[in-house]
Formats: sequence, structure tokens, C-alpha cells
Amino acid sequence: MYQDDEQQSRSNINQFALILVVLVMLACVAGWYFFVRQAPTAEPEPLPPVVVQEPTLPEKPLPTEPVPEPEPEPEPVPELPAEPEPEPIPQPDPLPALDNSDVFAMEQVTTVADGMQIGNAINEDSLLRRITVFVDNLAGGEVLRQQGPFTSMTEDFKALEVNNSLYLDPEGYRRYDQYAEFLYRLEEEVLRDAYLRTEPLLDEAYQELGYGPGRFRGTLLDAIEVLLRAPEYEQPLALESHSVNYQFADPDVENRSDAQKMMIRMGPDNARKVKSLLRRFKAALNE
Repeated sequence: MYQDDEQQSRSNINQFALILVVLVMLACVAGWYFFVRQAPTAEPEPLPPVVVQEPTLPEKPLPTEPVPEPEPEPEPVPELPAEPEPEPIPQPDPLPALDNSDVFAMEQVTTVADGMQIGNAINEDSLLRRITVFVDNLAGGEVLRQQGPFTSMTEDFKALEVNNSLYLDPEGYRRYDQYAEFLYRLEEEVLRDAYLRTEPLLDEAYQELGYGPGRFRGTLLDAIEVLLRAPEYEQPLALESHSVNYQFADPDVENRSDAQKMMIRMGPDNARKVKSLLRRFKAALNE
């Protein structure tokens, strides 16, 4: 019985010890749990912010003027030999006095004639004064025969009788052939240059007639127009006898100025030659 009690006692001790162990374990678990619930939760330290660096853009350069390309160096110009200095243009000789201008005037006529023989067709005495008087009358439609620059212009025109009718004799044209041919063959530029050299003396002579300075050229152009307006007739013109003189039967012809009737009496061929020179000279003078 004692053994039973001893065994019973050992059994109780083991049970008590087991219970105690369980309680201790429960207490440990409860204590741990309580400790964990009450202790502050340690927050993790914040990580330093990540600085994201934006890519640095290069500053926009200021606009700059384009650098001009260097101009190519000019090619060296080959040196030309020095030109000789032009010779001085010879100055024309001074004009003579009007009273002593006959030799000078005939020199100009000879230059214009260029070798053509003019014989005794020119009145050399006071030639420039004769020219101005002749031109002045011609511009008014008159022909100055006695004091003009030309000789042998005093012949009357000839009449030709056919079947009791009178006509201007074509043979009478021949007396103008020399003058017309001479004028036709003149070079207008040479004539113009000779005129320009002589014009101061001609203008001086024209002033002696009572005209103002610088008037002669205008009168000369008027005289040219009078002659250019003269009509040309291919057929012989009928004439009428009045005492010892003849007149043109056609009033349109008879009423024309003496200057234009002179052109008619020299015949159409000679008139065309004279007009040719007058037109060419006028054009050259107006250049």
C-alpha cells in the first residue's frame, strides 16, 4: 500500500510538473505577445530622395552673321605698254578780215571742188559778200544775176517754134549743165565743213545788209527750200511772146518766183542734180 501511495505521489508530481511547464510556456507566449503588441513599431528610416538630374541642354547660340567667303584675289592684269600721248589737234588758222577774205574764200571753193575745173564760173571779187546778197535774194524768190557769185547767167531762155506754137527749147538746158554737174558731184560733208569754217565771215557780211547776228544760216535754209519746191516738167512747156520777151503760157508756171522758174528753165535733169546736192547738204548741216 505504501508503494501505491508512493506511485500515486510520483504521478501527481509529474502531472504538476507538466502543468507547470505548460503554464510557463503559456506565460512566455503571452508575455512575448504582449511585448510585441505594446512595443512601438520602428519605422524604417526614409531613404534619401533620388535626385533625377534633367539633361542639361546646351544654350542656344546667338545668331551670328555668316562669315563671308573671302573674295578671290583678282588675277593680275597684264601691264600694257604705255600708249603714246596723242598729238595735239592742230588749231585752225584764224579767219582773215572780211575785206581780205577773197583768197581764203577761193581756197574753200577749191577744197570743195576737189579737183573739178570750174573755170571762170565764180566771181572771185568780194565773193563772200556776193554769196550773202545772192542767198538773201534767193530766199525771197529772186535771182540776182549781175552781182551774184556766178558768171554767165545773163542769157535768156530760147524758144522753139513747132507748128506755129512756141515751146521752151530743150537745147537751152545745156547752158546750165556745167553748174548742175558741178553741184551734183560735190561731197556734202566737205561742203558743210567749208561752210562752217566760213560761216562767221558770211554772218558778218550778212549783218552789213542790216540783219542781226546769227541770221544767215536760217536765210540759207529758206533759200534751199524755195529751190526744192520748184516743180519738174518732163515735156516742153508752151510759151507766149510778149514784145521781145517770152512768158510761160501756163499761169501756174508763169506765176512762180524767178528762183523756181530758173530751176524749170534748166530742165528736169539738171534740176534733179541741183536738188540732190541741196538735200544732202541740208541733211549734213543738220547733223
